This record gives sequence, C-alpha cells and structure tokens, in this order.
Amino acid sequence: MDSAKSLLRRQFVLGTCLAACMSVLALPVKAQDVTYERLLHAQENPADWLTYYGSYNGSRFSTLKQIDTSNVQRLVVKWAFQTGPDENFEVTPLVIDGTMYITNNRGHVFALDAATGRMIWRYNPEVREDMPVRIWGAGGHRGVSVVNGKVLVATADAFLLALDAKTGKLLWKQTVGDYLEGQALASPPLVVKDKAIIGISTAEFPTRGFIDAYQVDTGKRLWRFYTVPGPNEPGNETWSGDSWKAGCGPAWLPGTFDPELNLAYFGTGNPCAMWSGQGREGDNLYTSSILALDPDNGLLRWHFQSVPHDVLDYDATSELILVDLDVDGHPTKALIQAEKNGYFYALDRQSGRFIYGKPFVERTNWTKGLDQEGRPVPGVLPTEAGAMVCPSATGAKSWNHMAYSPLTGYAYIPGLDVCAQVKTVKVEPKKGTLYLGGDGKNVGEGARGFLAAVDTKTGDVKWRYTTKYPIFASVLATAGGLLFTGDLEGNALALDASDGRVLWKFQTGSGHRGSPITYALSGKQYIAIPSGWGGVTQAFLPNPDTYPELSNATKGSTLFVYGLPER
Repeated sequence: MDSAKSLLRRQFVLGTCLAACMSVLALPVKAQDVTYERLLHAQENPADWLTYYGSYNGSRFSTLKQIDTSNVQRLVVKWAFQTGPDENFEVTPLVIDGTMYITNNRGHVFALDAATGRMIWRYNPEVREDMPVRIWGAGGHRGVSVVNGKVLVATADAFLLALDAKTGKLLWKQTVGDYLEGQALASPPLVVKDKAIIGISTAEFPTRGFIDAYQVDTGKRLWRFYTVPGPNEPGNETWSGDSWKAGCGPAWLPGTFDPELNLAYFGTGNPCAMWSGQGREGDNLYTSSILALDPDNGLLRWHFQSVPHDVLDYDATSELILVDLDVDGHPTKALIQAEKNGYFYALDRQSGRFIYGKPFVERTNWTKGLDQEGRPVPGVLPTEAGAMVCPSATGAKSWNHMAYSPLTGYAYIPGLDVCAQVKTVKVEPKKGTLYLGGDGKNVGEGARGFLAAVDTKTGDVKWRYTTKYPIFASVLATAGGLLFTGDLEGNALALDASDGRVLWKFQTGSGHRGSPITYALSGKQYIAIPSGWGGVTQAFLPNPDTYPELSNATKGSTLFVYGLPER
C-alpha cells in the first residue's frame, strides 16, 4: 500500500497546476444542444456517444455497422492525441456534434475536433498539494458528462465542476466531499432530468459513503442518500455499535437509469475495515449492494446485497445494464451485473427480485453457492493465520465495463482469474488512513485474463477468450458483429462477437485501461480507443509471484482513433 501511495504522490506533485488554466484555440465548438430529451433517445442517434455508457441502459452497444467482421482487418489510424506526460488513461470519450471530450488521469479536460483530433480548448483544474497521498483513487479519471451546454467534471479532491461546453470556462464549482477524510470523486455523474447524480469514492478510508444529486444549472445539492445508514435509519441495525461511522460503502461508478420506471441504479463498494469484520458484526447494509433510487428525491425503492458482511473487498460497484429477459415465460424488465466476486447476476429491476447468479470465472471458493434469494453460502474466508481465497480482491472483474449486444443476447465481460493469500489483523479506524484490517497477496499459479461471453437468458458462459494478463479495458459491442477492447500488452483488439475470434489488432505501445467508443462523422464510422497503462493498478497488481514484469511495463496516455481507409 505504501508503494501505491508513493506512486500517487509522485503523479500529482508533478501534475499539480499552479492555477486553473484554459487554452482556447481558433477552432470553434459547434452548438451543444444536449437536452434531457436527447439523452433519453441517445441510442437512436449512434453518430454521437452522448453519455458515459452510450445510453441510459448502460449496454455500451452501438447500432453503427459500417465497420463489420468483413472489413475490420482494414482499420487504420486516422488520428491520435496525447494528453501529456501522463499514465493510466481510464477515460470514456464523449462525442457530441463533432466535438470530443476527454480527460487524463489528472482530471485535465480536453475538447477536440472529433474528425482530426485538433484541440479546441483545455481546462486544468487546481490540485491540492496535500491531497494525493490521501486519495486512493486519485490516479485515474474516467471522463465527463455533457448537458445543457455544460461539461460536468468530477475531481479527485471531491469537487463537482461545470464548464462551458463551447469555451471551457468555469461556470460553477461545488464541494461534494472532504478530501481530508479520503473522500474523492472518480467518475462523471449520471444526468437525469435537471440533476447530476454522483456517488462518493471512499476507497478504504474510514468514512461514510453517499450518493448525491446536484442541480445542473446551479450546482446546488438537492438530496443525499447515505449508503451506510446512521441511527434511526433503516439498515443501521445491520452495523454493530458505532461501526457505521467508518463503514465506507462507496458508489464510485456512474449509475444507469430506467425512465419508464423512474429508477436510477447504483452499485456500492465494500464495508470497512476491508478484510476484517471484527467490530462491524451484521450484514452491513447497504455496502456491496445494488440500489434502486428515486432520482427525484433520493429515496431507496429496493436493494439487493450480493455479499452481506463483505470481508473480501468484493465491490458491487460495476455497471448495471438494463435488459429485457424472458423469465419462466414472462417478459421481465431485468438488470445484469458481473461482480468482482466472480458471479454474474440477473435481477428484476422493478422489484430487486433475484433471478439467477452464476460464476463467470473458473475459480471461486469464497462461497459454496447462492441460495434461492441470491444470498451466498459461506466458503473460504480470511483468517489471522491466512487463507487462499478465489477470486482475489483485485476481482474477477475490475471496474472496466462489460458490454451487452441485443443481437446475440450475450454480455461480454473483461476479467481476471487470480486467487490471493489473505490474512486478517486487528486495526482501529484513523481519519485519513487506509482502514484495511488485513493483508492480501495475489498468487501467480493459474492466473490469467479473459473475455467471457455470457448468455443473459441463462447466465451460462458461451465462449471465453483467454489471455496471459488481465483484460483491464472496457468492451464495446457494435451492430457490425464486433467487440472492441484492449490488453495489457498494448494491443487494441477487435473480436468476433459470435465466437471470440480475434479479427484485428494494433500495437499502441502501452497497456489498455480505458473504454472504447464509436461514432460517425460525414457518413464515416470511427472507433476511439484509449491506451495508457499505469496508476494504482500497476502499483498493486504485480508482485514477485504474479506478473512481476508489469512493474516495468510502458506507461502512456494516448487516444487512438481508427477508421476504414479512403477508397
């Protein structure tokens, strides 16, 4: 952990701006008419990539199909953009009316001409000198949201900003959390109606998680839902004593939204201490859970806890994709999630009812299986003497997002099959200090990466593409029958969605951590793929037994945009 903190300190001391700065170049930004109505119909306009997941349902699927299985081998680089001397490029680009918006790992925001990569403007937020050593997730930034002429930017020191989409000028700045407690913002907000809804990242710092809604026009906070309930709140009885005060429960990835049900869905992370349940006896609601919230007022409509009393760092923060399934002959509005714990879940998204949960990774021993309600039957758990637990806290799936194709009915999961030796230690919470309660070390034997195709009707794995290293990049699915992702060896990849065959690859020079997207301009389809290894993952994934060579892997931060060659 010390090496991770040292890495973050170096990154942000080097990257600290002397002041907020903005460079406006000659090329103007086109009108940014992104309304709530337009967001509702984002998937009907595939030429743009309007939201973090591409649409409210979270599928990361595009109906564009000019690039398909018959011609993907002909892809060439159209342009590339380097964000600066950076690393760990985790961004999801947005493309709106010919303008692309990206961020680098320091939270610098760039507006680019999506046809050429030319920079239009840049905004560099101020960074506090004493912040980096305190914030676990400070070494990564996943992008922005755009609505009503504003670019919404979350910062590592827990501010939410609004910039003018045409110029990059700061319009308002709102405090969301306390960075001295270890609170941070790691991802852009979910925009619903007039609200920007965002969850705090607590990592493993002893603080209390929450999800907020802010007014898009002014930045005023409209409501707050605590993911760890306090006294006299439902769920507080699942925490012994005052353990709720340091209970964590972050919600650090964007949610999804069903406009017909008027429900916003968020996943939450682990409780603290991370590896030790001593002193926090009980199920520890609403950590490691899936939540359905009313976006108008923040009220909880239902919850499903996948790992009660989590002592394995099995966040349930991963993307929640909205799909329609046939369940026992009945059409069912469902949601699906692939979790760090190695299980693929399907729930009724109206009620939270458990439909099924099945492993998508080959090695799981933390549970002996799930009961009829989806509650895990305890298996191997950490002890003071130590225990081999599968999967490790790195997770069978990192935060990087799966995709869902309605053409195949498959979900495509990027993942890792690795176990860890974990032991617990007694620890007391201390403000601003990681609250771990143990120690875990990945074990190299049998470790491998994969991309798995899961049939959402049954939860069964239909095919698996196996790699030496974890796949820590998100997946994009298209109507051209393709999947796009990247690997840690630096390859941008295109696979056949039907069987996982690699159809195209391009060496970018650095491992992949971000999220590919697709868009179209002037009748031509483009694929944008971020490339850039580094950050916290590089600090804790390699060890003498597991992938030691990744400690010296090439870092970077470059966006590559591909298209078919001109005829």
